[in-house]
Amino acid sequence: MKKMLLTAVVALMTLSANAQVFLGGEVGAWRNPTQNETQFSIQPEVGYVLSDKWALGVAVGYEYNYLDGTKVNSVGVNPYARYTFAKFGPVSVFADGGFEFATQKVKGYDAATVWGVGIKPGVAVNLTEKLSFVSHIGFLGYRDSNDYAIHSNDGFGFNLDGNELTFGLYYNF
Repeated sequence: MKKMLLTAVVALMTLSANAQVFLGGEVGAWRNPTQNETQFSIQPEVGYVLSDKWALGVAVGYEYNYLDGTKVNSVGVNPYARYTFAKFGPVSVFADGGFEFATQKVKGYDAATVWGVGIKPGVAVNLTEKLSFVSHIGFLGYRDSNDYAIHSNDGFGFNLDGNELTFGLYYNF
């Protein structure tokens, strides 16, 4: 029994020695002057690198939508598991699989919820040993919004438009 416990402790220490924490976030903005539509989002996040291929993280964010006088404020959380499937020097191609949940509010109405499950493909570029540029490009999965969405994304599918493009910086400890 002692040997099994010691083996488990050594395995855990080895995993922890190779792991590193990252801290960062993303910002997104979209403006459509034809429809008088504006969208802005900020999403700080923290994560833990388990290996060269796997990482776990969580993002907490705020989003503001405006369409011709209607303002929607959202706050959400997005836990995810990241799998890096290709590396080309300082460039990594990955996919974040996770769950998203948000609550939205429009003045004069009750709060509403949005949730989804899916995959967000992305690219990371290591600018230095400690600093990385990260971009998510699209969404593949399911979303359900009992909400005040200006442009509802309810349903299943792949969405590759300006609303699904985000940029961010990570600091790797």
